[in-house]
Amino acid sequence: MDAAILNGRELMQRIEADLRREAERFATVRDRRATLVLVAVGDDPTALLYAEQVRRSCARTGVECQLQRFPGDIDETALRLRVAALGARSDAEGVVLLLPLPAHIRQRMVTEVLPPEKDVDGLGPRNAGHLMLGFPSFVPSTAAAALELLRDAGIALQGQNAVVVGRSNVGGKPAALLFLRENATVTFCHSRTPDLASVTRQADIIFTSVGRAHSLTAEMVRPGAVVLDAGMNAVDGHLVGDVDYESVRAVAGALTPVPGGLGPLTPLMLIRHTLLGPD
Repeated sequence: MDAAILNGRELMQRIEADLRREAERFATVRDRRATLVLVAVGDDPTALLYAEQVRRSCARTGVECQLQRFPGDIDETALRLRVAALGARSDAEGVVLLLPLPAHIRQRMVTEVLPPEKDVDGLGPRNAGHLMLGFPSFVPSTAAAALELLRDAGIALQGQNAVVVGRSNVGGKPAALLFLRENATVTFCHSRTPDLASVTRQADIIFTSVGRAHSLTAEMVRPGAVVLDAGMNAVDGHLVGDVDYESVRAVAGALTPVPGGLGPLTPLMLIRHTLLGPD
């Protein structure tokens, strides 16, 4: 029997309806719309595509979205000053640094100047530290979307063996910490994990975010496992995930497609944080 498909688009519509009501309340109380500022450095197509997705989600929910673009050769110190100024704006509830950055810009040197209450994608050291310690914090949007989708599907993490493939600061690490907070037993895997399949086959839940197309195959998945695909890879002009979708859907109990799984939810997590504050 094929896996149940965890379609984020259906959940997206329900969350958007809730966020429209919150945006209306905000506008009534503040006499202006809530504002989310996106910072793009250079012309990376992935960052600009995501910016457009966020812009459309903001338009549907009634949140003001502003894109601040800087040239790819901007000096790191100059960028820090500009981002700090955006974070100091009283009329901006959230500021998001779009990734990836040019090679000469260190992510931490920019995110650390954002006030933690404006760092709605949870990329700065204060929010990341609070997440690790189990304190209320903004959580990176992909990890937050994964937890949201599991909860909506009625899939409990407590007592489950969760394997996280990938250790990036925006994907694997925050997802693992969220799953741990939900009382799952979490195993980290990465590019230097020997015999990866022997680990993933023990998992009740697999979260993959490594950016290698079709790298998680059917023989790496225990029958009935839940597979969350947070990979984004361009293959022959099409967007695909880390999961070999057709083979894995015949084995897994539940599976997120790419596109259409976690992707539609990630902009909404930013908007929710902008309107409602940290998790």
